[in-house]
Amino acid sequence: ETQGRGRVDDVALPPWANGSADEFIRVNRQALESEHVSANIHHWIDLVFGFKQKGDAAAEATNTYYFLTYEGAVDMDAITDPVVKASMEAQIA
Repeated sequence: ETQGRGRVDDVALPPWANGSADEFIRVNRQALESEHVSANIHHWIDLVFGFKQKGDAAAEATNTYYFLTYEGAVDMDAITDPVVKASMEAQIA
């Protein structure tokens, strides 16, 4: 059930969950609460939210993405060619 009380009934669970959502949650919770994750989560935070999102630090961490995935990378109002603008919008969407 979702936060909005909607039913979720078409989720494909991995084979190791044996068809059980409870088992899937248990194993993932166990992994997320492990010593390994506790000792390394700050690296993930740096990649996703921190200084390794862009620039040299991102490149060194192999954490770079196509430029259109970065918010504000393109001034859409400055694009005058309708074909170029439509292609940019299609890629961003």
